[in-house]
Amino acid sequence: MGLTPGSLKNVSQFIQLAVAPIFLLTAVAATLTVFINRLTRIVDRGRWIEALEAELQKARHNELLVLGRRAKLIYRALTLGVFSAIFVVLLMGLAFAGEVFQLDAATPVALLFLAALLAYTAALLCLLREVFLAIKNFQLGIDASPAP
Repeated sequence: MGLTPGSLKNVSQFIQLAVAPIFLLTAVAATLTVFINRLTRIVDRGRWIEALEAELQKARHNELLVLGRRAKLIYRALTLGVFSAIFVVLLMGLAFAGEVFQLDAATPVALLFLAALLAYTAALLCLLREVFLAIKNFQLGIDASPAP
């Protein structure tokens, strides 16, 4: 489907084919928002604990350690998510350039798409691990209250 100068029909057909990666890019962007929100909450909680009096802070030392591990997992997920988005943008640009300049970009585009999916999957696995860690260390204080 090589493009010829003034071939608006060919360009519009190719843009229609480029819509699928846009959906992946939208999903990645939404997930990045989730990662950023979780990281913000972890940082805020850590700052709150660090602002406590020294004796209260000592009692929360283990919680700070868990928050540190959770922050590293979310940071890793965020990094992988950004790489996934970069791969998607690169594959869209390469696919379009390949069509405009009549280059065979099928293999690099497929590899970039695979890399984007793998990075996104790894990011979601990091998120899942962080959620498991958060739930494992979650306490409502129910154990400390006397039974009715």
